[in-house]
Amino acid sequence: MNNNYVLPKDLNEALKNLENSIISSLNHSNNRFTIEFNFEGLKFNKVGITIYKILANYFNNKKINKNVFITYSDPGAVALAQRDYSNIKENIFTFKGFNESPCVNENESILISMLPQPYDFDSFEPMCDKFKGLHFSLNPKFEDANIGIGSVIRERRNNFVKTWQNIYFLQPINKGALMHIYPNNWLLFKEINKRYLFKKEFDNKPDNETIFVNL
Repeated sequence: MNNNYVLPKDLNEALKNLENSIISSLNHSNNRFTIEFNFEGLKFNKVGITIYKILANYFNNKKINKNVFITYSDPGAVALAQRDYSNIKENIFTFKGFNESPCVNENESILISMLPQPYDFDSFEPMCDKFKGLHFSLNPKFEDANIGIGSVIRERRNNFVKTWQNIYFLQPINKGALMHIYPNNWLLFKEINKRYLFKKEFDNKPDNETIFVNL
């Protein structure tokens, strides 16, 4: 069976798949990418630093000098990350802090943003608009269900969402799982007797109704 149609057996295998998707995305015309691991108990800092290492190692091996930065919404999260990864603490910022730093103008740099939430939008969007380099966002939640339909703010958020391209997605769902590893299609798996069997592939992320019909 094609390995592209098999779910990863553990996190290490998933992170290897993630590395392949990130390297493939470097040839994409877009410069804003989302990465999503949607299951409980995951230590997101481990995933974030893995993304950092993938990018830093790739360009170091090619002898291309690129700074890689990591941003968080919360100063407390920044402090913890700077403590745990003290060798790169100068490269870790809040969204607001990065936006106000000279680093935001380094358009040849790479930015990793950790878990932006709907309530972060007013600090996250200005940073994104100002930074013109390659930008990876881990588990972003851009849309806000509390904003009324047809409002100017909702339209602004929707337009912002459209500027992002997903390159990795992994989520268990009821009776199945959904996976995307760029540049491959989206893959739907059905759970049968505690085994996940490939069910169907899609050009774009299937909505909940499509998933329900196919499971």
